[in-house]
Amino acid sequence: MLDQLLNGVLPVFGIGALGYVFGLRGTFDFNMAMALNKFVMFVAMPALGFQLLANAPLAEFDFAMLGGYFVTEMVMYAVGFLIARLVFKTDVMEAALLGLAIALTNHILFVLPIAVTLFGETAATPIVAIISMDGILIFSCSLILMDVLSTKGASLGHTLGKIARNPPLVAMVLGLVIGLLGVSVPTGFDIFADFLGATASPVLLFALGVILSQKASGARAMLPVAIAGVKLVVHPLLAWAIFAGVLQLTPEVRNPAMMVAAAPCGAMCFMLALNYGVRVDAIARAILYSSIGSLITITVAASL
Repeated sequence: MLDQLLNGVLPVFGIGALGYVFGLRGTFDFNMAMALNKFVMFVAMPALGFQLLANAPLAEFDFAMLGGYFVTEMVMYAVGFLIARLVFKTDVMEAALLGLAIALTNHILFVLPIAVTLFGETAATPIVAIISMDGILIFSCSLILMDVLSTKGASLGHTLGKIARNPPLVAMVLGLVIGLLGVSVPTGFDIFADFLGATASPVLLFALGVILSQKASGARAMLPVAIAGVKLVVHPLLAWAIFAGVLQLTPEVRNPAMMVAAAPCGAMCFMLALNYGVRVDAIARAILYSSIGSLITITVAASL
């Protein structure tokens, strides 16, 4: 556990902590965090999505596990949305992103490197499978939903045009097509996309730290606590019931997938909130609280 803390979790926290310190000092402010976020949304995230799906080993995926995990994501999305909308009276777009924050975990930043450290490269395949499915279904559909909600009242043609021009969505569709066709990406372009995609997570975490340094209203203090609690407790329990009880998966497939279910809220929800003008205080703090708590939950999931 100490090795994972020092070599897996703390370096990631360190990037956000830098953003927090620079935000407190006034070196970076909210508008600068917005600029960083736009870089991730329009440049780094499309490269990351393309790279991930174009190179995904689709033939090695366990589709029973993926189906079970997808069920947990849909249930968690609904629970998060209803808690935010009915209990805390948020607007629809914020409720949708808070639901997404529970369903879409921070698997790329936290789980993948920790799993490889603990179990070797063989543990990566179930996690890469979930990451790929999340990119194809969860994240892509969330992009479409945000475009629809943000253009409410606009014509169907305008809304469809906005969806068709969404950079991460276009990149992921292209990456999926290339992956399914088995087309080899030219080496130069592969290096270009890999270089750009590698900047997405650290830049987004730095921007998250800047936002967390800003003053927040105490009126909704329990909202991020509730979201983080559902993510770290209810999601892993539901996943265990499906993986171990219903599907009876082998430990080699089950344990890495359980680590994903026990991971913190996804940072991509924060990126979407900034890009679509949604309140970020609850989302940012849910990511922070769940990231701290996931040190325990991921460790427990890895030891099952």
